Amino acid sequence: MYDHYILIIKLMEVSLIQPNKIAYLQQVKQHNMAAILKQIWRMEQVSRIELVEQTGLTSGTITNLTHELIELRVIREKESVSGHVGRKRVMLGFDPGYYRMIGLDIGRSSFEIVVTDVCGTILKIVEREIPQPSGPDIVEREILPILQTIKEEAEQSGCCILGLGVGVPGPINYSKGTLLNPPNFPGWNGYELRQVLEEQLQWLIVIEDDARTSALAESWYGIGRNVEELVLITMGIGIGGGVVSGGEIVRGTNGLCGQVGHMTLVHDGQRCDCGNMGCWETVGSIPGILGRWANEGTMDEFIAAVRRGEQGAVHCMEETLHYLETALINVYNLYDPQLVVLGGKLLPYVKDYLPSVQSNLQKRVYAFARERLMLRTSTFGASQSAYGATALLLGYLLSEPLMLLSDRSPASLDGSKQDL
Repeated sequence: MYDHYILIIKLMEVSLIQPNKIAYLQQVKQHNMAAILKQIWRMEQVSRIELVEQTGLTSGTITNLTHELIELRVIREKESVSGHVGRKRVMLGFDPGYYRMIGLDIGRSSFEIVVTDVCGTILKIVEREIPQPSGPDIVEREILPILQTIKEEAEQSGCCILGLGVGVPGPINYSKGTLLNPPNFPGWNGYELRQVLEEQLQWLIVIEDDARTSALAESWYGIGRNVEELVLITMGIGIGGGVVSGGEIVRGTNGLCGQVGHMTLVHDGQRCDCGNMGCWETVGSIPGILGRWANEGTMDEFIAAVRRGEQGAVHCMEETLHYLETALINVYNLYDPQLVVLGGKLLPYVKDYLPSVQSNLQKRVYAFARERLMLRTSTFGASQSAYGATALLLGYLLSEPLMLLSDRSPASLDGSKQDL
């Protein structure tokens, strides 16, 4: 009888330990697979021998996991290349043929959808103007039908969609996937955007501030690919910012990190939609500029007036550039970035003045940092935010591949395998 009880206790111990062991092995496998994928992304193509050297994993682990990633159609073997000595090496790179990532940017006057492969190559762009006034009903009325069509096209062509990244004006409640009364975006406060998209599409949905998705576009695909510390500022109907540090987006305690458009530039200035007084956005955005010009015209008409030398327009432009320089010097001193990138619909109207802006900034920063000050314009134009939204999914793929691929891949993933 005593031995019978001992046997029962041991069986209970095994049943408790086994799930924990499987979970641990799954964690280790995910960590190792992520390390491999990050190196392949960084190098674009790399041999298995180089992966052993760069990751510190054993050759057996590299062999097993790269074989599995090839079966999953995430990576593929490329043409063999000759090294300085020895036999030819087979190179590994991402496989663009099977998985698709979708990025959506919902702006104040338009929305854009971008479809890419896992190499970041843009395969399709759809852009539509948003009739004004319009609220979140635009999602179900116009955006979802286009996404459903893209879903059907992918299924018919034998491709697999990893998910949908969405850039929207912040701030955002990330746990609920809802918008928190974004300035100049009436009717969207509390809208359950993620839930609506998940229910209709049955995809992984990742939502982020549109300035941050724009920053991700530069960090993953553009001029910031090899930059650790980057700030992107998007200027248009509003002004927003995305901060990348150590290669990762920084949100802050309340998701407000990078809200550069709401730094105070005008003491006792007009009240902003965010609740603050004298924000940069109130004087430096497109509505802010046109409001100060007070001619009830468009930006094209404003620039034409500046070029004609009309005193009111010239003075307004000088003020606009002064506000821009003041905001940028604050950004440099607060974030100390390697690179600041400017984008958005306002950029074409101030682009010609940026060499002068950079020269003035160099006179105002610490002397030892002047030559390292880099101010650049964005790479991807109007598609910046939508393209960057696809990087939200790429980030998941490179950090949590098992989670993302488990129910989307052409092969099953067995977390209990020992080939870690």
